[in-house]
Amino acid sequence: MMKANGYWTVVLVLTLFAVFCCAGTVKGRTDPGVREIEGYYQEKEKGLVADVKEFLSGQGFVHSGVMLTRVIEADGSREYTLTVHHGKIDRLDEESRQLLMNELEEIVFEGGDCTFRHEFLINQ
Repeated sequence: MMKANGYWTVVLVLTLFAVFCCAGTVKGRTDPGVREIEGYYQEKEKGLVADVKEFLSGQGFVHSGVMLTRVIEADGSREYTLTVHHGKIDRLDEESRQLLMNELEEIVFEGGDCTFRHEFLINQ
């Protein structure tokens, strides 16, 4: 009799364990984790940098320095700063530089609560 009770207790515990493991797996698959969100944004960020480099190369600024930095707030919002450097941009007049900046500001990605700021790193 004791062996039968022990057997059913073990079966019950293992069954409950399996049910909770399956429920955890299902919940984990429906809620995007931090790793998945970061992977998503990393792909978007790489694409943005590649798009900017391609655009600048097409405008005659081959081998431009392009740097994308981000600040992630506690609420999950992201603020990006895209900094571009090239010697030819340094030598542009202010009007030409502003026209180039206007075109660069069009290159962003859509995603959640993101803001973008573009700037030139000017060496004089």
